[in-house]
Amino acid sequence: MTSRNKFTPRERAARSRTAQVAHAGEFICGSVVSMARRCGKKGCRCAQGEKHISLYLSVRTDGKRRMVYIPPELEETVRQQVALWRELERLTQEISAACLQRVFEQKRSRKNGKDKKT
Repeated sequence: MTSRNKFTPRERAARSRTAQVAHAGEFICGSVVSMARRCGKKGCRCAQGEKHISLYLSVRTDGKRRMVYIPPELEETVRQQVALWRELERLTQEISAACLQRVFEQKRSRKNGKDKKT
């Protein structure tokens, strides 16, 4: 286990927020998509070009893209769950960048240490 002392304040904050978000509630790895469609009824307004607007959740399951219809009463909940996922994704990328930076620093310090020995 790595000591938290070597983390920068920004990385500690990102790690802490990641834990909070992950435990706070449900999240969905996907995107909310608005689609305009025709229903196919001859007398409907969509037949004249004014299409019906529907909300879908685009997710990947079993390696395939799925579009799941979201009824209006679930829109806010689903948007919040997707927003939580986006935040987790951003935080994880920030933590990963800090870890990568440490690897570069370790490589540099090893290289500098070998140069001094010879």
